[in-house]
Amino acid sequence: MTIDDEFPTLVWFSQADAFAYLRQVDPGFDAERHESELRECRQRLQQEGFSTFSYLALETIGRRILRAYVMREMGNVAFTTAYLKNRLYETDPRLATLRESGLPVTWNLDQLETGPNVNEPRVRNLLSSLRAHGMLCGLILGLPAPRAELRVAVGLTSQAGDTHWIDDRVMGGVLAISLTISRLMQPYIDDRARQARVIELTQEQAGVLERLVMGLSDHEIAAEISASLHRVTHHVKTLQKLFNVENRAQLAYFAARWGWRKA
Repeated sequence: MTIDDEFPTLVWFSQADAFAYLRQVDPGFDAERHESELRECRQRLQQEGFSTFSYLALETIGRRILRAYVMREMGNVAFTTAYLKNRLYETDPRLATLRESGLPVTWNLDQLETGPNVNEPRVRNLLSSLRAHGMLCGLILGLPAPRAELRVAVGLTSQAGDTHWIDDRVMGGVLAISLTISRLMQPYIDDRARQARVIELTQEQAGVLERLVMGLSDHEIAAEISASLHRVTHHVKTLQKLFNVENRAQLAYFAARWGWRKA
């Protein structure tokens, strides 16, 4: 696992990657039939007027994104990379509306440019990037996820100037297509997430982590493993970096809730 301290670890994958995994775990997997199914999904989205389709599965602690698994097909690599690298999601007004309502959100760039936070630097960055990539309106929705720490989001954009054409019929079709894609991609994402949680720890690091999860202080951990306080503090900082978290509370939560294994 590669950790980048500045932005979430970004994992691009393709339909071929997901199907290769499904064939590995299920020799009877009918790749040809499902390839045809996904090809039809992409054609339907384009026929409706959408130019991009972004499928993201986000591993999180609270609102902090640790890893983002992003499907390449129909996505915009340059926009998505910049969106995550610059953490534009933290001030994205579209996501704020989605979190408040829990319902699919249609958006129009002209309307976003008159919003209350338009002068915030990252909001301006987002809006200018959307316009530069011809993303003038669109739709964002969340999908069910198998774990509490996983957020699955779908974003679609169009070069159309308004959203009047995104009616209930279009939304229903988008939801059906998104669920179909998610059903086929999720097993691969789950496997990648499990692999990412295999972290090499020394025996002493493992001892520190186990006691930290139990709620012991650094002084108490030092006494139990017969190490100096400085050494324990160093281990805690190293573990935070390995697990890509910001503090010891997140580290304890991450290790206890997700579980971890020594490679």
